[in-house]
Amino acid sequence: MNAPLTALTASRGASGTLNDALPAIGLRLMAAPGANMNVQWSSPRDRMLQINSTPAAPADWFALRLTLDIPDLSDIAGLGLWLRGAADPALTLQGVLRSAAGDAHVDSPLDQQILCHAATSDHTALWLRDRTPDLPTRADWRELLLFLPAHRPITLSLHALRLFAVPA
Repeated sequence: MNAPLTALTASRGASGTLNDALPAIGLRLMAAPGANMNVQWSSPRDRMLQINSTPAAPADWFALRLTLDIPDLSDIAGLGLWLRGAADPALTLQGVLRSAAGDAHVDSPLDQQILCHAATSDHTALWLRDRTPDLPTRADWRELLLFLPAHRPITLSLHALRLFAVPA
């Protein structure tokens, strides 16, 4: 589940723009079609990922996406997220677990946004099956989306990001 994140952590010194692939399979920065954003990312020595973006005009959305290989949640109570990050100025991230639903998808947002501010801080969140009625037990594909502000310049330092199974 965390292999792409581990790969990114190991690839210190990598950098690129919104159009460049991150050096981790299944991990990608994305923006709304037609968004006019200057986005730079890097994987510096003391952080997993640093993201700097400056929109020329507000965009509809901007997100970090992680493809997940978790088609069946029937043997677990849910999924958890742990994130260590910082941002100056402060910003909020909206975590969404997106699951296939036939030819469409179902979004299961976190109940609370993740606040990142100048001091590095840890955040945990859970998608529990019994408290997230829109979370399908089985899905052909899933992905974690962390929506970032798309209307103003941001600098986000992700020191760590991990997903974990919540035992039943």
